[in-house]
Amino acid sequence: GGTEADNQGMHCRRFLSLLLVATSASAIQVPRFAPRGAARFGAASYDRDTSFFPLAREAASDMLNEGLTTAKAAAAKVSLNFQEKMLAGATARGISQTVLHPIDVARTRLQAKGVKKDWSPKVFLKGVLPQILLAVPAGAFQFVGFEYCKETLPKVLPGAGLADLRSLIAGAGGAMAASVIRVPQEVLKQRIQADIYPNLVVAFTSIAKNDGIKGFYKGYTATISRDVPWNAMAFLFHAQFKRIFSTVAGRPCNDQENLALASAGGMLSAVIMTPIDVCKTRIMTGTGGEYVNLPQTFVKVLGEEGPMTLMKGVVPRVMYLAPLAGVTLSIYDALSARIIAKKTAALKKKK
Repeated sequence: GGTEADNQGMHCRRFLSLLLVATSASAIQVPRFAPRGAARFGAASYDRDTSFFPLAREAASDMLNEGLTTAKAAAAKVSLNFQEKMLAGATARGISQTVLHPIDVARTRLQAKGVKKDWSPKVFLKGVLPQILLAVPAGAFQFVGFEYCKETLPKVLPGAGLADLRSLIAGAGGAMAASVIRVPQEVLKQRIQADIYPNLVVAFTSIAKNDGIKGFYKGYTATISRDVPWNAMAFLFHAQFKRIFSTVAGRPCNDQENLALASAGGMLSAVIMTPIDVCKTRIMTGTGGEYVNLPQTFVKVLGEEGPMTLMKGVVPRVMYLAPLAGVTLSIYDALSARIIAKKTAALKKKK
């Protein structure tokens, strides 16, 4: 089966060949033989206004138009549909969050107040069930939202100069879409990770009984204040790094290079957003109304525990979010490319 690049190359070669035929047909001039002596009456020996094979030139022009139309139609057809975007996003996020869960446990336990620093092997499985169960729909929501913004924004913000702004907004849009699932996921898994509840069943029933639906969205503002900027920056840095790589290397990055570039973007974003993450963890794991909202928590932690506390857990956070961005984005890109390649091959077989 062919790839999208092969398909584009084939259309390009066909275009150039037909262009050569049309140009040649227009350029060739042939003599129009006049009767002997006609020159004496002003008749020209050559008719420079008449092209050779005018019908061939017209046919070549028609073929060119047809080829361009076919190429445009093929490019429009070969893209991910709604279900394929959901599948690729769900798979990418599900794999990355599950694999990196032990690091997430370490981050939460370092940031939460009053948690016993127990690092036995079983501790690193705390909260893994809500992590796995909710990572899949969160990934589906995130990438459907991201792709929708990516497709819609060029109509609202056209022009190459606004490409970075479009990447930033698309990343933020994906995070907002995922927040419907991400916030309950964070509440459940972090309370289990911080030893507030022993397992998912107890956590779910206790929160539902004591606080109702709103209990699952405790710290929503703090979470989106962390997740939306982090995702926006991670997607922006990833797009920028890929563009820089292509310019320097003279080619697109491969899967391994894409993983490294996405990880670098995730790492940079993670460091920038660590203070917000600390405040978010305190709000979600705090009891008795000690931490109310993001500004109050930020001022309280800064005043009582000092600025370095706001960077607590930065190492496990970077260790978690750098590969999370790398694995999620590279898997999504790789899956998308493979789905498109299969669809392209299927279209070629039909022809």
